[in-house]
Amino acid sequence: MKVLITRNAAQAGSLENKLSAAGAEVTCIPTISIQDPDDWSSFDQAVEELQKFNWILFTSANAVKQTQKRLSQLGYQFQDFPHLQFGAVGNQTAQLMEEAGWPVDIVPERFQAEGLLDELLRRGVQDNKIWFPRALKARKYLIPELESAGAEVTLTPVYQNMVPLENREILHQTLQAKDLDWITFTSSSTVSNFFKILGERDSVELPKIASIGTKTTETLEAFSIKPVFTAIPQNLEGLCQGILDWEKAQKK
Repeated sequence: MKVLITRNAAQAGSLENKLSAAGAEVTCIPTISIQDPDDWSSFDQAVEELQKFNWILFTSANAVKQTQKRLSQLGYQFQDFPHLQFGAVGNQTAQLMEEAGWPVDIVPERFQAEGLLDELLRRGVQDNKIWFPRALKARKYLIPELESAGAEVTLTPVYQNMVPLENREILHQTLQAKDLDWITFTSSSTVSNFFKILGERDSVELPKIASIGTKTTETLEAFSIKPVFTAIPQNLEGLCQGILDWEKAQKK
């Protein structure tokens, strides 16, 4: 079984290890390149005002890593502000936060922004000040809903998602070999960037597609691609297990 992973290079290892351990031959061609924002000033200002915040929210592992890196560069650590509460969109994000020594107060049952919003609204955010470190370009969901509930939200970019167009040739070569069984997509960005890199689709036949979650599936469907399955649970374990279960079912 041959599987193509499209995560950024720094994050591909965990999924690659899970699939390799199950006997898969894994190829990694990142469709995302994570880079620092051009300007850290809004982040740095938020760090200077940490005392005022009630909540800090993270909706991606990349945001956690980039925040941790910049905090270290500035000589700050969240542990010095014990009043802060933290929300994570899912268990992978929460695990990275815990490894950084940050307490995780909310991990929603639904591993997406909607689940995180539901948990925050259930607790009440009237007059709360919420810091949201995230990608330069990201879904606008969460902010209007939190502000409507009475929260004050501070957004600061901690990374930008770039398209590694230099991977076009290797991506075409890999697909044209027609020996892939699966392509995995772990975010909407991996999907949209995949098609930006791929360019012309007419001459390329795609193998089976596995999606990590509902938002990723919606993006695939916007490109007229229907995944074989959407992971349950919506995380790397669910994605890997979904592939293994599908392959096992075909052998019966």
